[in-house]
Amino acid sequence: MMKKLQDIDAILFDMMGVLLFQKKDYVPDKLVDEIDTLVGRVTDDNAFKRETLKKFRLSEDRLSNVLTKIVNKYEPFQKLWDLLPELRKNYKLAIINNGTALTLSQFDNKLNFDNYFDLFISSAKEGIKKPDGEFFLTTAKRLGVASERCLFMDDSEKNIEGAKRIGMQTILWPNKDVGFRSFTKLIGT
Repeated sequence: MMKKLQDIDAILFDMMGVLLFQKKDYVPDKLVDEIDTLVGRVTDDNAFKRETLKKFRLSEDRLSNVLTKIVNKYEPFQKLWDLLPELRKNYKLAIINNGTALTLSQFDNKLNFDNYFDLFISSAKEGIKKPDGEFFLTTAKRLGVASERCLFMDDSEKNIEGAKRIGMQTILWPNKDVGFRSFTKLIGT
């Protein structure tokens, strides 16, 4: 039985490293992995696309194929996803993601974000990224929740520090087991 935390109204999830992890059977692909490392820095999809096409000398079709491979590289952390419907009864849930929105529709087709989350906010659409406090404040505002009443979870210490600076409560996920254990201990499952 999950307990309702009295001082939390919203839970904000990082996408990669909290909700999604690389598949165990993923076979490394140099081009896919190199472009995947760039994805998390995107604050402008048009610039990302233009620069990636040029840097890697790709056609638009080839880039599209690589982006699909990036999507297929990851799988949901099922133990956490299984808790989401119950969590949503008591909290507003959001994904706060540093990354390109060019893969968003493919991830959404696989995961049906609207079934689990009230908001998906992307650095590529907002023009800012974690750990910028403004990104966290924008998320809280769109959810209609004070930042102090948000719990944010991420695998990046830098992003955790950014959320703390604007008053959010946080849980660092150094790996899925430690992060999940900290979270379930907090919510009492």
